[in-house]
Formats: sequence, C-alpha cells, structure tokens
Amino acid sequence: MAGPPAGHTHFWERAAANGITRGQFLTRSAGTLGALAGFSLLAPAVAGAKNAPSSPKPIPGGLHPADLGLPVPPFPEVIHVMAPGVLTPANSEPISITDFNGHIGYSIIDGAGTGTNTATGAKTRYTTNTDMRFMQGTYVGEDGRVRHGSFAFV
Repeated sequence: MAGPPAGHTHFWERAAANGITRGQFLTRSAGTLGALAGFSLLAPAVAGAKNAPSSPKPIPGGLHPADLGLPVPPFPEVIHVMAPGVLTPANSEPISITDFNGHIGYSIIDGAGTGTNTATGAKTRYTTNTDMRFMQGTYVGEDGRVRHGSFAFV
C-alpha cells in the first residue's frame, strides 16, 4: 500500500526526531498490550479467591535504594525485585517470588514526551520508564504451604 502512514501526518516525524523508530514503537506497544491482557486474566482469579492466601516469599536480594540515590528511609533497605537490562544485568530474573512455578509477563518501557505550560508556553522535556509485570502460578507461601495465585505490579 502506497502513501503516508495512517494517523497524524507528523507523528512519525516527531517520533523519529526523538529517537524512536517505528519498530521500537510497535515493540513497546505490544509489550503494553501484553501486560494489559495479563491484567484482564488476573481479575477473575483474585475476585474468586476462597482462602486467604499466604504472602509469597520474596526473592533474596534485589535493588538497594541507596545505590539508586533514594533516601533510606522511607524506602526499605532492599526492594526484592530485579530490573533486567535497566538497573540489573539483562539476564537477571524478572520473577520477584521465590519458589514460583508459572507464567510471567513483563515489560519495561522507556519513553519521552514534551510538556507545555499552557500559561507561559514554556516547553519541558520529560522522560519516563515503566516496569509492569504479572505472574500467575504456584508458589510456596511464607506459611510453607504450596499455593496458587496471581500477582501484578506497575
């Protein structure tokens, strides 16, 4: 099919000027859609829970807020999560639950945008990084029992 891409005629020009290719945009969009699809699977499982689940055991180690320049407190000494390819090595484990067997979906999306002050017209460049994950499967709870559950965070 010949002709310009669908949508706003200037969208791809602005995206390219900000260093985002069509492939990167489509990949990031697919990751977001995957996370949203995963969240739709979680609602029925959580709503239908009959037994009060035991909290899962977190992974040992994780991110140290002090190393990221965050104050301790209010943050805990360790946040039991890895950020594969962002704050930890690319081969880091994306699951944040110990003794877990199941499915995981995760997406780490970097983006950028420009905000305009409607009173002054001043423009400010912003960057964003989101980390979205969902997990569903069996795990050993802190009470030692094998359980089934669904978890998500954004």
